[in-house]
Amino acid sequence: MSDVVLLTPREISTGAASLNNQNVLINDEEYLKLDPAMRLFYKRVRENLGVACIAGHLRGCGYSVKALNLHGRNPSDEAITDLIRRERPSFVGISIMYDLHIVDAVRLLRCVRTADPTVFVAIGGAFCTYNAKLIAERIPEADCVAFGEGELTVEGLMNALAADRDWRTVPGLYYWQGDRVRSSGPPKLPDLANEPWPARDLLLHHRRTGIPTPRASTYTSRGCHAKCTFCYAPRQPGVEGGPWRVRPVGDAVDEIEFLQRDFGTRFVWFNDDNFGGAFQDGYHHAVGFAEEILRRKLKVSFHCEFRVDTGLIDREALRTLRRAGMELALLGMETGAPGMMRRFRKGTTVDYNFDAARMFKQERIELEPGWIMIEPGTTVDELWQNLEFIVTARVHESENPFFLINRAIALRGTEIYDKVTSFGEPDIPGVEGPAWEVLREARREYQVEDGRVEDLWTAWSAVSADINDRKENEVPFLAQSIADAVRARRGTGAESLRPLLGRLRSWDQGLAQLLVAFLNVGLMLADENPPGLPQRLEAELRELVDAYDRQHLGHAFPDFAVEAARACGEHALAQVRS
Repeated sequence: MSDVVLLTPREISTGAASLNNQNVLINDEEYLKLDPAMRLFYKRVRENLGVACIAGHLRGCGYSVKALNLHGRNPSDEAITDLIRRERPSFVGISIMYDLHIVDAVRLLRCVRTADPTVFVAIGGAFCTYNAKLIAERIPEADCVAFGEGELTVEGLMNALAADRDWRTVPGLYYWQGDRVRSSGPPKLPDLANEPWPARDLLLHHRRTGIPTPRASTYTSRGCHAKCTFCYAPRQPGVEGGPWRVRPVGDAVDEIEFLQRDFGTRFVWFNDDNFGGAFQDGYHHAVGFAEEILRRKLKVSFHCEFRVDTGLIDREALRTLRRAGMELALLGMETGAPGMMRRFRKGTTVDYNFDAARMFKQERIELEPGWIMIEPGTTVDELWQNLEFIVTARVHESENPFFLINRAIALRGTEIYDKVTSFGEPDIPGVEGPAWEVLREARREYQVEDGRVEDLWTAWSAVSADINDRKENEVPFLAQSIADAVRARRGTGAESLRPLLGRLRSWDQGLAQLLVAFLNVGLMLADENPPGLPQRLEAELRELVDAYDRQHLGHAFPDFAVEAARACGEHALAQVRS
């Protein structure tokens, strides 16, 4: 039995672009059946750090907690109802981290109510921070919806329920009262210097089932000082006067030592909104963290996110962070067009972006550019400026350059959402009921003011989706199958398949140049603006990609995949078809 059950729903695609999806293609059981070499191509589920922090906090308060991240598992409705009946909790929390969790969250809520109609159910998570009132209105089966950081909110709810006090006085909630939804006001925020470490239930589950745990998530700070119009962090409730707060460096490094000792962690995802914080304070915090890692001689790699104005775009700072293990970092550059930079309210310049990219290259740190190619006001001239920056700063020289083809998502809580005036109903096939009602208002499907840019996006996104699918899903399996076949044929006198690997490698390594040609073709056509522009764009882009495939592979990509699979044997052919 547990006092609290916390659930992270499965990620279910809605057919619309999402900022956060993890792209886990198989569940845990399927993963364990894979050949160990093939497991390299499946990213395992990252921890829900919000739920982990709440679970750790509640355990520190003396409550028993069962926390389940269901992403990567496929529990039936009966399994969920049996769980609730077996645990008999007084509180169930369902975390909606992002939009792709909403469909399964509604299912879980109904399972919980079937198991125990009287149990107290709260919905929370990052997605609720700016959609809490909307979710409370559309999903009244939940007792309340929590918003903002949740540790003290959930502790307050548990204390109120245990003492039979009115839980509606706990800050940080939306709930039905009478004939309308009301709020108890902004949440109270925890003191990061005294917070327990995040609970590691997911890592424990993986270790018990034989899934390696070399990666973990944690944080060194919360919040962000910036005012970017595409981000909802500037409007986060309860942080007025102190949006960026830090955790003691020693405590964070102590936790990393624990993760290495208990789980064999070699790589850490830092979930900080802005690892580098604000100016000198951020510099001293981040560099101090790196210096503590080096002082303790820890061998760890990590990923973090920061802005170009944090103070970390400094040769010595980057060198120290790289020595401490920063292999790659997401840098919030967003654009190479000055007009877009101003509309985003980045507070920086294109020159800052260029200097940052140059220093990353010089210090041999993999740059993951935070990039927005298109937003509501983007013009064709600004797209040319973006292309010029991409080439000059070499930001397309990355693992998958076609990730640069994207557009801002107008999410509720952002300034872009408020300013969009022309938008339509989202196309979300297969989603209905409360989940549809939430999703249709949680984002706005805008039209770009310059119609040529909208036409470019339609063609670019359609064709690049095929390239991304090949790069992320097909190429790894083909490469592994060919490599396995090469090893199997060694010493047999059979014809070598190494040329197939060489052709596939050539295709992969040329994607940066393909991206430049891809953008150029589209922009030149948009400048010309011929009749039937959308159809012309897609047709010429597909011709370009087909010619690229034939140049590097000798065939169109689907034909090469079949050729390689046949050469490798029926087992490989089955892998490609699946």
